[in-house]
Amino acid sequence: MSYQLIRLSAGFEMRVDIPGRLILVDSVSTGQGVDIALVRNGTPAPYIPGRQAGFRLVEDFGGVLLRSALDCEVGIFLSINDVQLGGTAGGEVVIPTGVAVTNDLAHSIPVTLTSSSNTTPIPVSLASIRVNNTPAQPIPVSFAGTVSPVLGVVKVDNTNAEAIPMLQKPGEVFEVHVNNAVPLPVSVNNTDAQAVFVQPKATAVFTVDDKKRTLIVDAAPVAVGLAATAISSDAAYKRLVIRNDSALAVIALGGAGVTMANAVFFLEPGDVFIENDAPGAAWFGLADVSGGIVQIQGLK
Repeated sequence: MSYQLIRLSAGFEMRVDIPGRLILVDSVSTGQGVDIALVRNGTPAPYIPGRQAGFRLVEDFGGVLLRSALDCEVGIFLSINDVQLGGTAGGEVVIPTGVAVTNDLAHSIPVTLTSSSNTTPIPVSLASIRVNNTPAQPIPVSFAGTVSPVLGVVKVDNTNAEAIPMLQKPGEVFEVHVNNAVPLPVSVNNTDAQAVFVQPKATAVFTVDDKKRTLIVDAAPVAVGLAATAISSDAAYKRLVIRNDSALAVIALGGAGVTMANAVFFLEPGDVFIENDAPGAAWFGLADVSGGIVQIQGLK
């Protein structure tokens, strides 16, 4: 048995005139492998291309020819008898054509992606990866550097009990769109026991409109008859106060179509009606008898 450690120059043949019956490649320093041809009676046979470590051939020969497309170092056994080699700890197994792995959902395959440096990205095609985890097994995802935006439809399937935290970058406007339509208003539906945390941006002014009224408008009295009569329609009012100043008449309040039959608000003589929800709307009134009159006060 003879063990040869041979340095090959790219594109040049190396002939080893050692006869034998077994060729066993122990190591090849390049991923492209080494081409091997047997020499019988001085005549070389066609090359067997791209042989890697572990290649084994049992055939009578008078010598071998070696060549490589790249500079490399080849370790090779030439022997008449059989040679058995065990794998070294941590050694690599190279299969140029790849390996197909087929599993079912009950048999997961752990995969670890490593890179030769922290700056070399590892391409991963999401079209070929299926992640089947349970709610108790969250999958952390970390993006570094510049991340391309997600295009298309993103579906978030959560329940009312599963809140989704969102962090908005400073200076950006948060909008809700459905099917690429115009932005929708965002409604926060909480109870008194569920505080909503609000954090304004640095140097921003946070204002709470508590509807302070600074101007009192005493409008002229309005006579109200048996038909609906306009009594107030100032859109600037923040609060509207109406008093029935009639001696006998009951005043019904509502919109332009108000009647004594469909009215909801009725004022007996001397009663006062205070409106905070729609003080700037067009308000009408009518009386059950002639001679009705109302006093109007608006707050702006």
